[in-house]
Amino acid sequence: MILLYIDPASTSALLYIFIAIGATLAFTLKGSFYRIVNFVKGKGFRNNYDFEGHDILFYSEGKQYWNVFLPVIQALEKKNVPCGYLTSDENDPGLAYESSLMKAKYIGNLTMTSVYLNKLKAKFVGMTTPQLDVMMIRRSKNVEHYGHIVHAPIDIFSYRKFAFDYFDSVFCSGYHQIEGIKKLEEKRGTDKKLLLKSGLTYYDVMLEHNKKNGFAKLDNKVVLVAPTWKEYSILNRFGVRFFENLLKDTSFDVILRPHPQSYVSFPEVIGEIEKHFKNEPRFSVDRNPLGNASMEKSSAMISDLSGVIWDYAFLYAKPVILLKTEADAMLGFEGSELDYEMWEMRERPRLGKNFDENDIDDIGAIVTETIENPSVNTLEKLRNESVYNFGKAGETVANQIIDIVNN
Repeated sequence: MILLYIDPASTSALLYIFIAIGATLAFTLKGSFYRIVNFVKGKGFRNNYDFEGHDILFYSEGKQYWNVFLPVIQALEKKNVPCGYLTSDENDPGLAYESSLMKAKYIGNLTMTSVYLNKLKAKFVGMTTPQLDVMMIRRSKNVEHYGHIVHAPIDIFSYRKFAFDYFDSVFCSGYHQIEGIKKLEEKRGTDKKLLLKSGLTYYDVMLEHNKKNGFAKLDNKVVLVAPTWKEYSILNRFGVRFFENLLKDTSFDVILRPHPQSYVSFPEVIGEIEKHFKNEPRFSVDRNPLGNASMEKSSAMISDLSGVIWDYAFLYAKPVILLKTEADAMLGFEGSELDYEMWEMRERPRLGKNFDENDIDDIGAIVTETIENPSVNTLEKLRNESVYNFGKAGETVANQIIDIVNN
């Protein structure tokens, strides 16, 4: 008898390959169907004709990503460079953006989006959506260059498998992303991508907001809970119980700011929490595209491995209380193939306090102690070490895109 052993990382990789093959087949058939429908209606087989003459196109999954693209579009405008903006969200603010150089279009729901994007024609297409050519969105043979615009300061560990493998470039926010992608390229033998020192474009928007409006008066009785959306998040691990324990301490109010993806990937979990506390006056949910208001009025944040902890620390210099997350939570993500400590785990002790599942019953006391005795942290050095082009990432990315198109 021959016994075969497949390690977890390989199993995960095989699973994603099978999923990708199935998705490819399904969406190829769907794409053929919609092309035939369009042809019968007299529209022919071309579905991006309204963007002819635009060398640069951007695609957004939804309104929550508009602030990632806005600084880049504005920088292109200043250089008199036209671009197109495609979105799957009919409520995307980009559709109402007035510009003679940027043309915006709502391209329908997820199914129609994939069909549309798979037939694009452009020199450059930039998106925040990972897993190009793995899941829903396929490379178009008429697009010369695909770029992924990173929209969080986190390491690549918590991205799904093959998140960046088939992009031509990645606009990175910090050195740690470049480090991780290079290691995966070497391990997998994939083509080397253009890894750019770009920064975080939405920081430009938040900094401009703070400059215009100033900081709200600090309220020492508010704690902001801003977890990630993934399986190992505070919401998915503890649900209603976490907030019940948090609200036992009556000295502060609670604002929950879920990751937008929580409503897509785990709607039952977030729905249960919202329903359970709908009549609790000390509990509120913030779903605004920008989190400035909640960050400004709070004096501490509770989170896990969400990228927002770095926004909070870098932009507001306030303490963060972090749920300890074990490395085995990375199974199914890029981190399962990287054999060193992820950047978030390496640097998080510099942000504030940690807690684990044994501390859930006492989470209120931990928050109170943190608010009343905040640790003094110098975060500017960490920010400068970890984020490229702080406050001017939009202009940087625009210049990098122009270089790609011209060369």
